[in-house]
Amino acid sequence: MAEEMIIYKCPECGADIQFSATEGKMTCRYCDGQFDVKELENYDKGRLEPKPEQFDWKTFDEKEGREDWSASELNQFVTYRCSHCGGEIIGEGTTMATKCPYCDNPVVMGESINGLLRPDFIIPFKKTPEDVQRAFKGFMKGKLLLPKKFKERNKPENISGLYVPFWLFDCDSDGQADFTATKVTTWRSGDYRYRKTDYYSVKRAGTMTFLDIPVDGSTKMDDKFMESIEPYDYRGIEKFNAAYLAGYVSDRYDVDVKGSIERANRRIRSSTSDMLRSTIQGYSTVSANHLSVQIKEGDIRYALFPVWMMNTEYKGKKYTFAMNGQTGKMVGELPIDNLKLALYLIASGLIILAILMMLFGMM
Repeated sequence: MAEEMIIYKCPECGADIQFSATEGKMTCRYCDGQFDVKELENYDKGRLEPKPEQFDWKTFDEKEGREDWSASELNQFVTYRCSHCGGEIIGEGTTMATKCPYCDNPVVMGESINGLLRPDFIIPFKKTPEDVQRAFKGFMKGKLLLPKKFKERNKPENISGLYVPFWLFDCDSDGQADFTATKVTTWRSGDYRYRKTDYYSVKRAGTMTFLDIPVDGSTKMDDKFMESIEPYDYRGIEKFNAAYLAGYVSDRYDVDVKGSIERANRRIRSSTSDMLRSTIQGYSTVSANHLSVQIKEGDIRYALFPVWMMNTEYKGKKYTFAMNGQTGKMVGELPIDNLKLALYLIASGLIILAILMMLFGMM
């Protein structure tokens, strides 16, 4: 019966290694690494057995175990549909006219909120429109390439307080990871400088608990915006009460739980890797080789988070800004003065040229 041939990889560079009769060791012809056969066998046995990835979440039922809208809530709120972008928002039925918080176009009254999912939790607004104005001025401050006219004339007037729908994911996570770490030593002898790199196989495993991992349930809200204005302070989270919606509008989610789970899985996987990596200290470099994550019976809840939205125009282009309605963190894209940019690049080039001329002049 033929024996299975084992091909070992170099622990240092990953290339195939062969036995050298001259050295009596396994030798890598790429990095000149040498290893005892027994050493390689022990190294192979010591590697963590990879477990299959597993992301199991509880079945989310919109009706099961959740409160329904009360009669007064059904009478107080209606849904509105934007005539331009098609987005749906929830607002007070007494609102005679309002604008879409995403595109500033008029919205028309739609229908009763009966049949919509009632949120489990809400983080109420803490920041006011006056806070938005101050934050916008601070956001523009120090932007050297910002057009002067934009800075002088643009004031945050079209400000909308919006509750954005979020799915919150809770779970316990088991993670296992293999890392390759190095320690680099350099020294000089005579006219030569030497560099030695030692390679180490580092293994980590642990169990972590994740609470309230947020994934926004709105396609109208840019995911980059929402992740940029995070985090929210969950100490301020409250059991949902429709009274918090008074004076604001709420986005109707159009990304369901099924469509949000993959983003939650990615965030859990990334956080697990970062946490395991953070426990490795004292090495020059650390790189991940393998990561496996398993979660079971993760829980999912529905919540609303506060966001201030502002839209403004400059030279025919719309610019959108968003501010965390609880913490005040603001994000958005600002226009660039092309003349200032050109002068900045020219000045930078002249500085680099002067430095090069100085260096070559000294040689």
